Amino acid sequence: MRARIVLLMSVLLAAGFAAEVVAQTAPAAAASVPAASAEVISADLITRTDALKIVDASIASCERQGEKAAAMVTDANGYLRVAMSSDGLNPVGLRSANLKTATVLKFKVSTRSLQERLKSDAAFAKEYGKDERYFYHPGAVPIYRDGKFVAVLAVGGGHDKDESCALEALKLLPWANTTP
Repeated sequence: MRARIVLLMSVLLAAGFAAEVVAQTAPAAAASVPAASAEVISADLITRTDALKIVDASIASCERQGEKAAAMVTDANGYLRVAMSSDGLNPVGLRSANLKTATVLKFKVSTRSLQERLKSDAAFAKEYGKDERYFYHPGAVPIYRDGKFVAVLAVGGGHDKDESCALEALKLLPWANTTP
């Protein structure tokens, strides 16, 4: 029972953190992006059924590879749709999944792509590399549907397996892409 309460509290904190990051980044994004891109994305573009399916599949994939993990789907508006973790996972996995979510919400590309950009783009690294709101370890991917950014799938706690777990799970959604 205690583990369930701790997980629920972690999920609530994670949801609040993601919403806080979106609120913090929205004014900056609005200044550089035309108003039309500020439209609210319909939550129906990533259904609860789809979100549950890929979160569960992500965790199962990591467990098959010998890792415990947390996974979450957050819609393009920054609202947490589903969060789940392996039994016995420490809170670090959920925290890293949450930070990866915030990272993808900000930049709309995978954390792997951003990690590579940090290595090759000194200006980007200087501006964002030390920002504690973001985490660039591979494991979070944007989800696009018909060219429109609709959600983020983030996996944390599975160490170097996080990204492969997420990508394997995304194969369950025939409409999902990680690029527009």
